Amino acid sequence: MKNKFIAIEGNIGVGKTTLAKFLSNHFEGSLFLEEFAENKFLKLFYQTKDYAFHSEMQFLLDRSYQMNTFFSQNHPLVFSDFHIEKSLVFSSMNLSKSNYSIVEKTHDSLFKNLPKPDLLIFLEADIGQISKNIKHRNRDIENDLGIEYLESLIKKYIIWLNKLNIPVIKVDAKSINYDNKELLLKKLSSLLNIPLL
Repeated sequence: MKNKFIAIEGNIGVGKTTLAKFLSNHFEGSLFLEEFAENKFLKLFYQTKDYAFHSEMQFLLDRSYQMNTFFSQNHPLVFSDFHIEKSLVFSSMNLSKSNYSIVEKTHDSLFKNLPKPDLLIFLEADIGQISKNIKHRNRDIENDLGIEYLESLIKKYIIWLNKLNIPVIKVDAKSINYDNKELLLKKLSSLLNIPLL
């Protein structure tokens, strides 16, 4: 199988975790989910826009531990709801140049020897739908996110995608219909080049 490590990215609230869980369940892959609740600085950042540097550095350390633990075991097929380089996407938007440079160097040092995704699924949705999803799931740390922040984030993601050196499949989040699983599985199997079980 060519694509053994498939990551999913996109704006906040676009449906990354739901799709990762669906794929891992139906294609019998290991599920690797971003753990964010333990980041003490993240809520402070979303509330005040302070502690951005602290939040990003904590993210890198947490993900480094998480990835080293996860990939210490063999996983023939992995579906993840994030790409580790998302830290650089957020940092490029939230940090000064000097602090971004520190984060970038730390990122390179921590993850240079860890597995990289073979393929990225990028979920796309309009800001209205994303805002609706965020309100629906009602996470405290996201309640203060504004439209401008989400619009800026998607612009940063586009810049990042254009520099990415792995295949990227862009998928309209509205086209994913979990009510028709058979049709969705056929579509995803073809897109990802993974045989149906």
